[in-house]
Amino acid sequence: MATFSKRYNNWHARVRKNNKVITKTFRSKKNAIRWAKEIEVKIEKGIFEDLSQANSISLKEILQEYLAQVTMKKKGWRTEKYKINKLCRHDIAKTKLAKLTPLLILNFREEISQDLNPSTVNKYTTLINVSIKYARQILGIYIPNNPCEFIKRLKEPEFQGEVITYEEEERLLKNAKRSKANWIALGIMLGIDCGLRRGEILKLNREDINFLNSTCILRDTKNGTSRSIGLSKRVMKEINNLPLNINGRLINSNNGDNFKFYWMQLKKWSKVNKTFHSTRHTFASRAAMKGWSIVEIAQQGGWKELRVLKRYTHLKPEYLADKLKQR
Repeated sequence: MATFSKRYNNWHARVRKNNKVITKTFRSKKNAIRWAKEIEVKIEKGIFEDLSQANSISLKEILQEYLAQVTMKKKGWRTEKYKINKLCRHDIAKTKLAKLTPLLILNFREEISQDLNPSTVNKYTTLINVSIKYARQILGIYIPNNPCEFIKRLKEPEFQGEVITYEEEERLLKNAKRSKANWIALGIMLGIDCGLRRGEILKLNREDINFLNSTCILRDTKNGTSRSIGLSKRVMKEINNLPLNINGRLINSNNGDNFKFYWMQLKKWSKVNKTFHSTRHTFASRAAMKGWSIVEIAQQGGWKELRVLKRYTHLKPEYLADKLKQR
């Protein structure tokens, strides 16, 4: 049943039917009556589209809800949290969900593209996309469509991985002796020789190492599983040279930021401008050129998909030329 009331110079229509209450304001009573009849018919037929929630909730509120309920449960939550907080400070975050359009998102993308690379821009639009999906599928907020579905991702430049040369490795290990972080050399060896991620190195405990077989188990890794791997001779030697830590950790580093500080310092001393993640590229590339099979490299490094492993493997053209000579 519809009711109408005049407020100042406007007519306020209120429709209550099947436990639904919908309101709207009009300039004339005639338009208010027409709208009310249309709404009642749609409710009876079960085709009424209630946009009241979408009109009252902003993108910022949904992003914050997604941050609290989804992002904070991820392993890599810090990076995503930073991006969501940055998104929330942008003007687009003030927009109500019902008012979000592909054009608005395209304009937002064009604006941030001035300062960010295509890969980072895609990450921001993806966050908008998944937060809207969360609002529709989990929170049950009705939105006719997701505006991000009509937007193609920006073309990203071909992934360029870096490999640490033997000469650069020598400089890094030589200068590691100057560092207050007595574990930094071991960290480099674990990355280059064994393919460990920085997070896996920081979490490694002595009790996870089998000193008899030169193996260790990496627990709860980035992809959510644990795996057992081999350790090189020089890694085992370096482990035995390090003092024991009370907390049982192999490396006495408080967190990733602490590790990053000493790595950056070592890079500066050694004049090696490469990320620590390059050690994994180095491991995969060297292992492939030493004749390791794809399965062996994937097992040691924890790669689940061949396409990802291929991005980490960089074979020297000289190596390929030698292979051709052997045919």
